[in-house]
Amino acid sequence: MYGAVPPGVSQPTPTMTKSRTYDIAKSFDEFWDDSASQKCMRVRCRYCGFVRAKNTTRQVEHLGVCHEFLSSTEGQQALTNGDLIPVSNDQSPNNAIWRGGAPNPNIQAVARKAQARTSMGPPPGAPPSKPQPSLASHLVTKMAEALTSATRKPFLSHAGCGTLPATALNQWLSQEIHISRALVSFVGSLIGKIRVPETSDLTRDPTFRALDLLCSAVNNMKKELEFLESTKVKYNLHVDPQEPLPATRGFIDLFASASSPQSTLLEGLVVLWATEHCFCTSFQYAGTFKATMPASSSYSLPSYLTPTQGSESAMYSSTHSDIESQHTAALHEAFIQNFTSANFVRFVSACKSIVDEVANAQTSGNGRMEMLNCERVFKQAVWLWGHIWPDVNGPDDGADKALTIEDDLDTDATVGSPYGGTGLAAIAAHNRASMSV
Repeated sequence: MYGAVPPGVSQPTPTMTKSRTYDIAKSFDEFWDDSASQKCMRVRCRYCGFVRAKNTTRQVEHLGVCHEFLSSTEGQQALTNGDLIPVSNDQSPNNAIWRGGAPNPNIQAVARKAQARTSMGPPPGAPPSKPQPSLASHLVTKMAEALTSATRKPFLSHAGCGTLPATALNQWLSQEIHISRALVSFVGSLIGKIRVPETSDLTRDPTFRALDLLCSAVNNMKKELEFLESTKVKYNLHVDPQEPLPATRGFIDLFASASSPQSTLLEGLVVLWATEHCFCTSFQYAGTFKATMPASSSYSLPSYLTPTQGSESAMYSSTHSDIESQHTAALHEAFIQNFTSANFVRFVSACKSIVDEVANAQTSGNGRMEMLNCERVFKQAVWLWGHIWPDVNGPDDGADKALTIEDDLDTDATVGSPYGGTGLAAIAAHNRASMSV
């Protein structure tokens, strides 16, 4: 085999020269590197994947040490035809000196004693690795104000407090079903965009990892549709079929646009992650309003009251109907629990990670245009998300309004009192009605 040396003899670093007619571009792929740290034309070896700045001399030298190239048909043919000429460094007597292969006779080695450390701190370690840029973090930071507005609507605060009207929940649920169904075909179209590359380690390839995520996403969409239907039945929610409202229709159109042939896989992944991120963040906000009632209290009762006699009186009993209680239970026990569960949070985090992996693996195309497209679809998703919630008054909407006190002496002010009077007269009438029951 070429370049074999006897055992015990160090092998010189091989180099390679080429003839004028040999096209070095056949062995390398060129791409423009527009990352923040450096901007230059780079090349990637088609045989081993080695990446470096474009330099014909260094590319030829790389082919001389690329075992994949030398063992390939193209490499053997180039050597046979004389297009590439291997040159051993030992042809020049001084080359080994400059490459460290032989000592320089003019250098005199002087032994130095090891210097003791003057500081008591830990030995200096390797510098920390530079963190990879995050497209997802960039989008969240740029749209922070819009995200906060879209995921902190009065609908959600009422849902957490248990004061959301049943009609508002049913309206949202009818629109959410449209979005969940559209997500299934959207994710399926993204899977159709993927072309799995030939690689020795699929589990580390961003494209294959994106495929893995999308397959699990389809399974999650199926489970979500089943969850919505079972929740309606379990809590007896009367959800009438409705046509998609403008914001819902906008989401469906955004899914279709982000999965079209004109859009990249990265744009589609950004839309998927943005939707799931808004789901998770919104219901986490709603969960902060859930009241935590103690299982028992330290209040004591009079001795003449037994547990059965100590039931709530009519004055302090709940006035919520069964329908209101059912839909509140559905919110607290089903929807908020589902969209804030540990597994759902992990799935949303996986969507975010795969967006960054696919973005950092991009080596072709216009990086600036790709970034602008991702910002555009993320902004559209956030804006639409802020408009899918039914309009309800927030718990603090009246905090800044002035309180108006009516004069009890006004005998004409009977509006709003079911007992024909105001002030103490209304209270007395209420007491009489309670005693007659």
